[in-house]
Amino acid sequence: RVHGGVKMAAVQNQSGILLSALCPKFLHTNSTSHTWPFSAVAELIDNAYDPDVNAKQMWIDKTVINDNVCLTFMDNGNGMNADKLHKMLSFGFSDKVTLNGHVPVGLYGNGFKSGSMRLGKDAIVFTKNGDIMSVGMLSQTFLEITKAEHVIVPIISFNKSRKVMKPDESTASLRAILDHSLFSTEEELLAELDAVIGKKGTRIIIWNLRREKNEQTEFDFNTDKYDIRIPADLDEVTGKRGYKKQERQDQIVPESDYSLRAYCSILYLKPRMQIIIRGQKVQTQLVSKSLAHIERDVYKPKFLAPKTVRITFGFNCRNKDHYGMMMYHRNRLIKAYERVGYQLKANNMGVGVIGIIECNFLKPTHNKQDFDYTNEYRRTIHALGEKLNDYWNEMQAKKTEYPLEVLVEDIQKRPDQTWVQCDICLKWRKLPDGIDRLPEKWYCSYNPDPQFRNCNVPEEPEDDDLIPYEKTHKKKDREKLKKRLEYSQQIYNEMYLQTTSALSNTPPAMDESISRLHVETSNIPINRPLNVSDSSVSSPHSDSEKRLKRKRSNSDLPLQIKITRVTSQAFENKKNVNEDDNDVIILEENSTPKPATEGCDIKIVKVEGGANLDYIGDDGEYCKSKDACSEVECTKGTAATQTEVEWLAVKKEEEDVSVEKNQLSRPEPELTIPEPAGIS
Repeated sequence: RVHGGVKMAAVQNQSGILLSALCPKFLHTNSTSHTWPFSAVAELIDNAYDPDVNAKQMWIDKTVINDNVCLTFMDNGNGMNADKLHKMLSFGFSDKVTLNGHVPVGLYGNGFKSGSMRLGKDAIVFTKNGDIMSVGMLSQTFLEITKAEHVIVPIISFNKSRKVMKPDESTASLRAILDHSLFSTEEELLAELDAVIGKKGTRIIIWNLRREKNEQTEFDFNTDKYDIRIPADLDEVTGKRGYKKQERQDQIVPESDYSLRAYCSILYLKPRMQIIIRGQKVQTQLVSKSLAHIERDVYKPKFLAPKTVRITFGFNCRNKDHYGMMMYHRNRLIKAYERVGYQLKANNMGVGVIGIIECNFLKPTHNKQDFDYTNEYRRTIHALGEKLNDYWNEMQAKKTEYPLEVLVEDIQKRPDQTWVQCDICLKWRKLPDGIDRLPEKWYCSYNPDPQFRNCNVPEEPEDDDLIPYEKTHKKKDREKLKKRLEYSQQIYNEMYLQTTSALSNTPPAMDESISRLHVETSNIPINRPLNVSDSSVSSPHSDSEKRLKRKRSNSDLPLQIKITRVTSQAFENKKNVNEDDNDVIILEENSTPKPATEGCDIKIVKVEGGANLDYIGDDGEYCKSKDACSEVECTKGTAATQTEVEWLAVKKEEEDVSVEKNQLSRPEPELTIPEPAGIS
């Protein structure tokens, strides 16, 4: 099937399996990932910068061809042959590799398609690779007119004799280019190839530029004849004109948001290529070297261990209102002026501070204007906020140590170092301090340092930036905290000594009150653990004296103990002793005695502990059941389990009734009950 002399691509492979088709409308769909037009321009710059092209200069300009406003991009790189050109015009082909330490920016094989189709509907590429010259076209207009069902890209090549190569195969492509491009003859195509400087290079022309509703192009070519800008918008509320990216609605807009020249000056962390916009060179800069009060820090994420990431902090020397993190990936700027830490607060903390980090461990999005919102990204942003806060606090601590009349962020600053790029060899040279102005074009021969006055001399090594700065403010904060704790301890000790001294000098009247309090509190049931060694119940017995015993629980449970003292007068008779009565109350000698017919020559003390009920005989031995007291008769007592009874004051303690030692052969354990805490 043929449309306009162009044969459609096959939709089946040799095995008869259908191939995936790519609708021409996808060209526009794919371009919508670039919501900011300069991100589309950056894609074309990246293609010239990458090591497979390795261009030294790139020219960006505006031109008019046949009354069509066009954008042109030209570089002096390695150029392409027909096969490479076909891959560039296709989707998903990316075989770029690192060469001599030059890491490619391109990842997805989609930059040219998305970038060029975002800027305009049609693009034509002229490239030279030594003796072969090629022309290729990617045009939405051409696909619409021919009603193509798939994306097709006409490509032709010329040999060094300026003749079309493979004329039989190239006839349809040549006719499509001449009929649907800005150039209608072969001579015009060859003239554009001649415009490419040198034997190698590439020239891209984009036309049918995107326009606003007022039919004006989305770029402003008139405000600055040496720049390409995004037109200012009129705010209907305030009446002010300006341009703001979506993410900077509450920020002062940096110039790089609307000026292509300003954006290109910070596009690469260490520029290796000159960019000339509308005939004037962009003053590229080493961003990490153009700050004041530079300090280095190290980020040590666990997911990268043992690798570390260097972070550079400093103050913006040009405009303190532009601040935040500059986040690069493979030397290419992804996010600019990303505010973190103190900078997110509505105060002046963090104002003017620039942070620079190369996040090669993160994955950029499709348009290279953000990072995937992963856990690693969130942790990195949090860490950057902490690091920036540390830098700000350190600067404020130095300001306090060396007070000045003006705030640190308000001082007119100069970069800590001055670096300049040679216009011939593109090497970066460090200049001595005191040089305020540089010529528009600078060469190595201008270097005051004779050691680096030749383009053949390698770049001088950068300073050792791997050593992080000492955060003295944290050390001082720890010392202050230590002093506060020591002072608090000293105050506590003094108060304790004063309290102890006051108690030792208590008057007699207060002593009597304390004594009465002691007596009263001694009659109050208290909860405390009762620990009795198991060894006290493990003495050997004779068979006749063997008693059944319940093993004592090893857990020290709090027991509610009622402390009483017993005298012999409490038991006068043994006749009416109830053998089944497990509860025994002990009465003081001066209290009203319980009626009893006979006395008892043994005492029984009941100790209550929740579920554990143990009896202690006169010899101090535990009785595990009431059968253990079968040899003697116990005094019948009233119940005293859970019901509180009125305790009697102890005035005199009588000696306990002696027990026949021949009946109880086990040693007497000691049951020690300490006094309640706080009673002297």
